[in-house]
Amino acid sequence: MKTILTMRQVIFFILISGLIFVSTDNLQAKQNQKIFTIVSTGTQKIVSNFSPETKKQAVSAALQTSVERAVSEIIVPELFAANFETLYRNILSNPSKYILNYSVVAELKQETRYVAAVKVKINLTRLKKYLKRYGVIKNNSAKPSVLVLISEQSQDDISPKYWWKKDSIPYESLISGEITKLLTDEEFIVTGRNTKAIDLKKLKINFSSIYDVKAAIKLGSKLKADIIILGKAESFEALNRMGQKKTYEADISFDMWNVAAKKKITTIKLKATANDSDNEKGNKTAMLEAGTLAAKEISLRACKYWEENILKKEHFIETRIEGEDYLSSFILLRKTLNNMQGIKRVQTKELGADQAIVSILFKGNADKLAQALLLKTFKSFGLEIYNVKDRSLTIKFVPKI
Repeated sequence: MKTILTMRQVIFFILISGLIFVSTDNLQAKQNQKIFTIVSTGTQKIVSNFSPETKKQAVSAALQTSVERAVSEIIVPELFAANFETLYRNILSNPSKYILNYSVVAELKQETRYVAAVKVKINLTRLKKYLKRYGVIKNNSAKPSVLVLISEQSQDDISPKYWWKKDSIPYESLISGEITKLLTDEEFIVTGRNTKAIDLKKLKINFSSIYDVKAAIKLGSKLKADIIILGKAESFEALNRMGQKKTYEADISFDMWNVAAKKKITTIKLKATANDSDNEKGNKTAMLEAGTLAAKEISLRACKYWEENILKKEHFIETRIEGEDYLSSFILLRKTLNNMQGIKRVQTKELGADQAIVSILFKGNADKLAQALLLKTFKSFGLEIYNVKDRSLTIKFVPKI
């Protein structure tokens, strides 16, 4: 016969289990940021008789609470409040998407309600991915956003395939797809992924040639890319063969450009090979391998360049500050700014009745400054940060109720 615990026993079990599960698995989560384990309770009213549906609803409530707690482990309360609608509409509305497994570890039946204690394991990696996708948290600010413009031509193609010219024919890019996948896995922001949605005419961009640098930089700016990759990839059958198996080679060469500075960073040339008895498969495999090599090289060089030339350099970040009763809040914020690591100087440029504009000399760009500010909390107000560009941002004070 199944033992039904008293409410006191359930609460004691939850407290002890919570201490054990959260302390051990949360230590693992902090180390590898993959799993968050917790025990949560869910309650459901018993209308007439207890039924499986009653238990199902209670467990569902516990799962919802668990994912909410996991989100709270990732982001600060102010960020949760500022993105409340987005969180519930796009993320918390489907908690099962982030749950690895769960089990009912204790339950309590009373006359009018049923309480379930549920141990839940949550996939933090997946949860963070969706928080980034919906803009609740940003990707690694130490990595620039990238736009990939690489044409492709296999030995069976009459001419190169590309999408960024008016006369181009739609196609599924092997190289760009592979580069995008691998860079995204490394937390780069890859812009221009949905090429069908990009209207060059509407953006008033006209490529005079496939490799028109001026137009490419303009497109990169419109799509908010920090770096553009502009070049070509070609695959063909090589001379080596063994029986039915033939060797296929893919050559890829491209330039990396700093969009804001309109400056070439570096030129990269790579070669990949593949063996296959089928012509189409051989060319495809060689192309994909070239894409993999290119993504690794882009990641390595882009990170190094961004770290040495952007993040480590000091920049004046023009910061607009506004909100209710902003002046008293601004005084507290300024004290915090003066003591923040990376900030060398804070200069007030304008001080009005409802807003201020300050120039912050900071070791990094505006996005890095915004990420640092999100970690600062205040007793009487929160910070809403938006309009983040390379050298400017806006801070709005949100009063605590």
